[in-house]
Amino acid sequence: MGVRSVACDPCRRAKLACDHARPTCSRCRDRGQSELCVYRARPFRRRNESNSANGSVLPAPSENHGGHYTRSPLYPGSQRRGLVDGLPVNSVDREDSSAPSLPRHYPNPGYLGMSSHSTIFNQVFSSTTPNGVAPQQDVQPPAPPISPALNDSIQDLTILEKGLFALSRLDQLDIPKLGSLVQSWLERGVNLPLAGPFVAECSRAVANWSNHLKPSWNSQDYRIDTRHRFRGLLESTRKLIVVRQDSSFELFLSQMVGENLRLEALGIFLTAAARATLDTCSFTPLFSTDRQRRELIKDISLIGDWCLETCLALDCLNDLQLVLQYENFILHSQVDGDQSYHSWRRMGDVASSLFALGYHERIDEGLHNIPTFLAELRRACFARIYAADKSLAIFLGRPPRIVKDYCFLQLPAHPGIRNDEHAAGPNHVPQPIHSETHWGISDGNNNLPEPINYTADTRCSALFASLKEEVLLMFRKRHLNETERISELRLRVVKQWQELPAHFRLPTSLKDCDGPPFERDFLAGTRLDYLHILLLLGLVSQKRASELDESLLEVAGEMLSITVEVIILRDRLVNSGTSLIWKVAQYGLPAAGIVSLALLRPISADCRPFPRSKMLQDLSTLVAEISIGAWIQAGEPNFALFTRATQTIRSLLDSLTAWKPHTELCSSHQNENTDLTEDWNAFIDSQPWEFEMDFWANLAEHPTLIG
Repeated sequence: MGVRSVACDPCRRAKLACDHARPTCSRCRDRGQSELCVYRARPFRRRNESNSANGSVLPAPSENHGGHYTRSPLYPGSQRRGLVDGLPVNSVDREDSSAPSLPRHYPNPGYLGMSSHSTIFNQVFSSTTPNGVAPQQDVQPPAPPISPALNDSIQDLTILEKGLFALSRLDQLDIPKLGSLVQSWLERGVNLPLAGPFVAECSRAVANWSNHLKPSWNSQDYRIDTRHRFRGLLESTRKLIVVRQDSSFELFLSQMVGENLRLEALGIFLTAAARATLDTCSFTPLFSTDRQRRELIKDISLIGDWCLETCLALDCLNDLQLVLQYENFILHSQVDGDQSYHSWRRMGDVASSLFALGYHERIDEGLHNIPTFLAELRRACFARIYAADKSLAIFLGRPPRIVKDYCFLQLPAHPGIRNDEHAAGPNHVPQPIHSETHWGISDGNNNLPEPINYTADTRCSALFASLKEEVLLMFRKRHLNETERISELRLRVVKQWQELPAHFRLPTSLKDCDGPPFERDFLAGTRLDYLHILLLLGLVSQKRASELDESLLEVAGEMLSITVEVIILRDRLVNSGTSLIWKVAQYGLPAAGIVSLALLRPISADCRPFPRSKMLQDLSTLVAEISIGAWIQAGEPNFALFTRATQTIRSLLDSLTAWKPHTELCSSHQNENTDLTEDWNAFIDSQPWEFEMDFWANLAEHPTLIG
């Protein structure tokens, strides 16, 4: 009997004849698939069905969220073989013979709430059993037969090819220099809002992981080495992150770095590197021009996207993936722009993962058997995602994805803080966020002031987002007379602002603040967030553009002044939660729009005078800073929006400052302008809170600006 020769993987899957040439067969060489031409190490070894059935099953303990089933962050697909033969992704878990074998019937079912079939059948079971006790949610029926190996699907071949491509792109980057860039960025007091506790350790872990000696580029040995590293990432990413109520943060961190480096950790490092590149004008070891900086951001973002997409494809939903999803969304909003569909889609993905994990429900350490730091992380995830959803919905004029009527709104707490919502008993009924939120840190004897950091920004933004959602609902009911409702909500907004700690409220102009850059940016952002709600409430009560309320104009003027001051003092500020571009787009443009409408309005004798010179100065500064490209250039996010707005504002300024004879001004100003603007409305064919392209295009058609 002759010796059988092994066929390469592509020929074996396609059931084609292989000439068994090494290192690449002629068929793969002719098809341009040399990098995929790999021969199995033990191709003719017969599989033991019993071992395959028992050894390939991973433990899948679940977590109980408030008495309802929620799956553990483990994909049943990890019960099967690896993505490619010879790359067993579950070899580590097979060595643990003591692990329970409880496979899931459905892949990643996610959170199952009160209306789910699981809850209904638990009630049926509890009523039919003698003791009336429902079964444990993590006890599942036997799994169906395991489906064919993952490497037989086109999707998994795509994951493999993307993984090899992404790792090859990653090897072309200078990881040590990127780590230095991230370190210098962290030293400036900036970090990722959610993934901040993991950034430094992830940076060191990725540097150590990529520091091994690699074979020469574009060689067969390099491709083999890349496959081994890809296998290691998949093995770690598919492992269940084990946490108990007494688990420490160091133990949690050790399951994502070092020998257990996961794709989520690699994605967090790349996201931090991209954000650091965005916030750094020049870093000589890596880039010195804007073009080099943008190209580097594009490369890093591409590899980071692959890390996240691979995690989603593996269906290993967990806390780290949710954190990475949020940070990836924020990155794309700064790279692609807030109007981009890429940002909008990623916001939907983040909301979907939040609901699937059940973090929109009450999070309790005792009920879920999780440590305090993880419970606070989950609360922070909900608060930031909820606030981002409201901000993006208002900016784009689209419906919010997360509605608080279906959520148990809760805030993260600093050490020593326990909000009333957190300390409620097991029979507590979920309620919305209350304004009586406890501020401060208890050291056992005294109540210390709460520090200004990303947790404080998360708490403030979530509180204001809850009020913004109510304003959005009122926009849908503008046909109703809700004057009392508007007044009541305005009082709540003012009360919420007054209940913030005194050092959270901007006491004076931004240039007179003596705090560090992070604190200055936080004070400006919090004040703008508060004024934004008042501006929205003013817009709800307005019927026509010619009926601008004096209080609305006052709010808009202050918003515009703070935004302009933030632009001028940008070198003395660092990102405390929202970027400069977002502050200008979300707060500055609406304020500039209201101010522009006020300056176009005919002056009435009984109208209280307003500071026109200050408004003209702020508008001129805004136009100048955008026009000269001091902080935003062509090709950057939201540039088209800013360009259109500045063109219209410049036309307004030219119209207002154009010289006219004194007699013509006196005789025709009152009558002519009144006639021209009588039937003109700035909010025709647009939502009153939108200050995007349509608004500025409509404003440009004002009778006094034409020509």
